[in-house]
Amino acid sequence: MRKLTISEIQAVELDNLQIIDRICQEQDLTYYLAYGTLLGAVRNQDFIPWDDDTDIWMPRRDYEAFIAYCEKDLPAPYRIATRENSPGYPYGLARFSNQDYEFVSTKPAEQFSAGIFTDIYPLDENGSSYPVARQLYRRCKLVNMAYYAYAATWPQNFLTKSAHRLYKKAVDRIWGEGFAQAVDEKIQRIIFAKTKEGQQKVGVPAWPDGGVHLLDKKHFGEGKYVPFAGSNFRVPADPAPILREYYGDYEKLPPAADRYPHHDYKIYPK
Repeated sequence: MRKLTISEIQAVELDNLQIIDRICQEQDLTYYLAYGTLLGAVRNQDFIPWDDDTDIWMPRRDYEAFIAYCEKDLPAPYRIATRENSPGYPYGLARFSNQDYEFVSTKPAEQFSAGIFTDIYPLDENGSSYPVARQLYRRCKLVNMAYYAYAATWPQNFLTKSAHRLYKKAVDRIWGEGFAQAVDEKIQRIIFAKTKEGQQKVGVPAWPDGGVHLLDKKHFGEGKYVPFAGSNFRVPADPAPILREYYGDYEKLPPAADRYPHHDYKIYPK
């Protein structure tokens, strides 16, 4: 079976973004292109040539409403994956995907049906300073790791298989089928305890592996539409400070040796 090229994956990713944009406009939901997708939109008005996925931010309220809509009304071959609706899915973010494609990963934690996907990250209140945010992210990461250890498919030697079986039995005895919901609710309680509604900093503490970042709400605003890969999508109102927070001199291309996909997976047509 022939694996898809980067340009073929990007064509399907573009279709994902168009569907997400249409849903958000119909349902009056706010989203913004994020991370490398935002960088490509601002710097190239297109995909970064070696980028093999797409990313979106949504304010928490819009994020929850988007998931609820997709779980109820999303037609095949599209689906939305979260910890609560997809056994074995370990991440504290949603994944919108086209299931006409087979996703094959080398990572133990990614042995689930992902298709060609767009990651959707919830924007939450994020504390008022880097020390507060670091504490918040550290606590959220520990809770995420507890679920990661539960859901992931670890290398199947005798010790890891036995330890994983015992851990899952203990978790199932305590939480039953509600462990994913308990983890997500715990993370929300941590965020609420460390922040106050109305603060002017946001970030993604529910998925802290991206590092600690304080992003000003004023740079997001209502957003604006910009050209991207022949279509138009919403980005933050002032994306430059956000991109500098993540990438420094974002207008400068990385060294040639770093211009390659950074995900350990392959995509095949079903």
